[in-house]
Amino acid sequence: MISSRRLKKDLSETENKKLKEEYGKAFSKRLKEIRLQKGLTQEGLSELASLHLTYVGHLELGRYHPSLFTVWKLAKALGVSMSKLTDL
Repeated sequence: MISSRRLKKDLSETENKKLKEEYGKAFSKRLKEIRLQKGLTQEGLSELASLHLTYVGHLELGRYHPSLFTVWKLAKALGVSMSKLTDL
């Protein structure tokens, strides 16, 4: 028999995973949208933000979740506030 504590933990992990996936998709869409508005290629953004080109690509596909420092670097490179990038 599964304990209620274990069940709550499993639900919490499932909910967290779902939220992380949703955030990743929303962030990737927002990042690409702003990059295109600024007329930048992924390569151009990667150079301005001092990030690897493939990393930027993975961010835009929602495969990677950026750290706060990476969000700051992206925002600075795009000339927008961090909140503009993360206001999902």
